[in-house]
Amino acid sequence: MEEQISRIAQTAQSNLGLPEEQQPVVLRYVRRAVNRIRIFCSRKDLPEPLEDVAAQMVEDMLRADQSPASGGNEVSSITRGDTSIHYRDKASAYQNAANFVRDYEKFLIPFRRMKYPREQPYD
Repeated sequence: MEEQISRIAQTAQSNLGLPEEQQPVVLRYVRRAVNRIRIFCSRKDLPEPLEDVAAQMVEDMLRADQSPASGGNEVSSITRGDTSIHYRDKASAYQNAANFVRDYEKFLIPFRRMKYPREQPYD
């Protein structure tokens, strides 16, 4: 499992062009994404085809978490006539970032395992 986590982290880090000193942060995000996938799919392992999905989730999580951390208000639109600048609402931006996980369900559902009810001992 650790080999997969390091492979996913290396893929996400190279795709985003992050420096080597950010590797512990990337690894934390990879573990978080892998755990979410495993919980959603009711699995103890991570199938190899889901490594790309996990890497994409990590990249999206890093982008979403780094945009508010850039400081200041993020501009959503600029109008030149009468000069108006609209700033993005941080609460809605955070909500949009939290909702992106739902986009991965179509990739995860084929790997989902059924949860069988546990047999209860009869008294």
